[in-house]
Amino acid sequence: MAAEKKSRRRYTAEYRAEAARLVIDTGRPIAHVAQELGIGSQLLGRWVQAERDRDAGEPDGDLSLDERAELKRLRREVSELRKDNEFLGKAAGLLRVEATTIERFELMAAEKANFEVARMARLLRVSRSGYYQWAQRRVAGPSSRARRQASLDERVRALHEASDQVYGAPRITADLHQEGTAVNVKTVASSLRRQGLEGISPRSFSPVTTIPGVPTHHIPDRVSREWDTGELNRVWVSDITYLRTGEGWLYLCVVRDGCSRRVLGWAMDSHQDSDLVERALTMARTLRGDVPGQVVFHADRGTQYTSDQLHRAAKRLGVEQSMGRTGVCFDNAMAESFWSTLKHEFYHRHTWPTRAQARREVARWIEVVYNRRRRHSALGYQRPVEFETTKTQTDTGRVTKDQAA
Repeated sequence: MAAEKKSRRRYTAEYRAEAARLVIDTGRPIAHVAQELGIGSQLLGRWVQAERDRDAGEPDGDLSLDERAELKRLRREVSELRKDNEFLGKAAGLLRVEATTIERFELMAAEKANFEVARMARLLRVSRSGYYQWAQRRVAGPSSRARRQASLDERVRALHEASDQVYGAPRITADLHQEGTAVNVKTVASSLRRQGLEGISPRSFSPVTTIPGVPTHHIPDRVSREWDTGELNRVWVSDITYLRTGEGWLYLCVVRDGCSRRVLGWAMDSHQDSDLVERALTMARTLRGDVPGQVVFHADRGTQYTSDQLHRAAKRLGVEQSMGRTGVCFDNAMAESFWSTLKHEFYHRHTWPTRAQARREVARWIEVVYNRRRRHSALGYQRPVEFETTKTQTDTGRVTKDQAA
């Protein structure tokens, strides 16, 4: 027995007109009225449109047929423009910013009971087919690609936060590679943009005026801008900078290894003199202990480095002094680049009421963040301490192999 066809529900003209008046006279959304009446929102929308056309009335009077047709066309055009304005009013909050395609589709889904999809697609400058495909995907649930993207976004956001919101795409990519996640830097950059995240790029350094000293001994330039010789403890570079606090200036001197970029020694005080440099150099020598070969200690020609006191300290600690040319800031560019990183990634993002607080937190940043956590682009995105450990193991293995041969 053939299945009985389901009878189609019929509505009288009076019923359609009364239903449409519920929307027109009260200003209520079509979707709400349709739900109360138990009919489709699109069907009610057509009734409302027909009733509004009737309200406009047929043109009468002594008008020609062409004039009547033109008047009817203009009324229809005005009605369409009113609908456009009504929708654009609802969409104004979204359109004030550069909305994504997904955000436009979400607005269309929310207003589809009140406005035609074609109208919204035209005004929002998206395609109808794209909207319908998106709606189907939303009903079916996120795709495997969308799930992978969401998972990557979550991990990228966590790594960016763990870096104190400093890392950009290259360093986060290196972190993901270390975790075993195969992803390229462009994909990570897209994830950061999608989430409105960005790293901090240190500005190129601006040379500061060095107070020149009168050297008591002849100190040549033993480096010639070749700070990285490929070996640890061959070139140490040093410089002094000033940090603003609520109590006045705090001066910081650091000593770094030219190969690993690790900060080996540092000292801070309320004034800058040769004692400050000697303390930082002594810390570096204490950390490294006895090293084979000669260590070159390179700095600019500031009075703290050209003093007789530092010359005696260098002799006592077994390091050989080196200095760039007078007035040529790029001869000590490696030291200057560290100040750019320190200030833009850390120091200038906070306020420091006291010297004691600044001294404590700067020391923590140097030892915990810079030396052990921050990835360095010149080291293949390894951390300085990690780079030294790997290099020492590699060099030891090479020497053992050569001895065995």
